Amino acid sequence: MKSGGWKHSEETRAKIRATMSDPAMRAAISAATKAGMADPAVRQRIKDGMKRAADERDEIKLLRVAWRASSPDARRRFLAELQAPLCADEGNVHA
Repeated sequence: MKSGGWKHSEETRAKIRATMSDPAMRAAISAATKAGMADPAVRQRIKDGMKRAADERDEIKLLRVAWRASSPDARRRFLAELQAPLCADEGNVHA
C-alpha cells in the first residue's frame, strides 16, 4: 500500500474520480456489478472467501490469547526454539 493509506496512485485516483463522476458510466458499472452478482456461483465464492478470512482471524485470536496467557519465561523459550534453526547456521545456539 502506498504512503498515506492509498492503494492507487494519484493519477489512477484521478481517472477513477473522472469515471465515477459520469452518471451514465456509474449506471453501467452498477448494472454490470448487479449482473455479475446475480450468478449464485459468484455469491458463493464471495461467501467462502469471507468465511476463510474469518476463520483465519479466529485462529490468530486464539494464538494471541495463548501468548498473553503465557509467562514471560515461556515466551522467551518459545521464541528461542522458533529461532533455533536460524541461529544454528551461525553457530549461535543458546538452548
